[in-house]
Amino acid sequence: MLIRRLRVRHACIAGFLLLSAVAMQGCLAIVWLGAVGVDLARTSDIEFQSFENSWVAAPPERQQLRPVKSIAVMPFVGDPVMAERWTAVFREMTALRVVSLSGDVRDGVSEQEQIALAQRMSAKSQVDCVLIGNVAGEEPKKTFVGLKESSPQRLYLHLVSESGTLLWKTELPYTIAKGAKNLDEEFVTKALLTHVRAHADDIGLAELGVRNQQTASRSLRN
Repeated sequence: MLIRRLRVRHACIAGFLLLSAVAMQGCLAIVWLGAVGVDLARTSDIEFQSFENSWVAAPPERQQLRPVKSIAVMPFVGDPVMAERWTAVFREMTALRVVSLSGDVRDGVSEQEQIALAQRMSAKSQVDCVLIGNVAGEEPKKTFVGLKESSPQRLYLHLVSESGTLLWKTELPYTIAKGAKNLDEEFVTKALLTHVRAHADDIGLAELGVRNQQTASRSLRN
């Protein structure tokens, strides 16, 4: 009888310890999920969509121009940081000489005025083409139970040769989810590089001295 009672007691203790362990694991899981949720609510993120309304100059027109060996990136209207990201993308993605220009840019100018400005900057910087950009955004909306602000953006890009010829133009929609933590610029640049490389043929970048995929992969890992 005593042995039976001891066995019952041991079984009860073992069951209690097992239930306690399960309960502790459940609590730890809840704490972990809570920590992940708080981190997601605080961390900013960016998502790039497919390029839209892309146009590329016809091959005969491009063949009349001299080969592109250098490019200048002008400050983008609406988001100068995005211009810095594209500068980094061209340096990683191509073998071109890339120049980052500085100075004031005006909003609301026509496409022809932008092309004329790009032509002047091309001559001044002694490059073969100039990338100009304009970012337009919608009003931010509350997301993630009101802890984040989601802001749809659209980037308008024009690549102009030193002669004033429009080589290509495109639009890149993207969405920024802004939390308490700022965007990780290294992460954004790598994401943009991967996105641009995947659409290089579609937006007319395949002819701009694009490095091979192996080189790009090494750049992403470094």
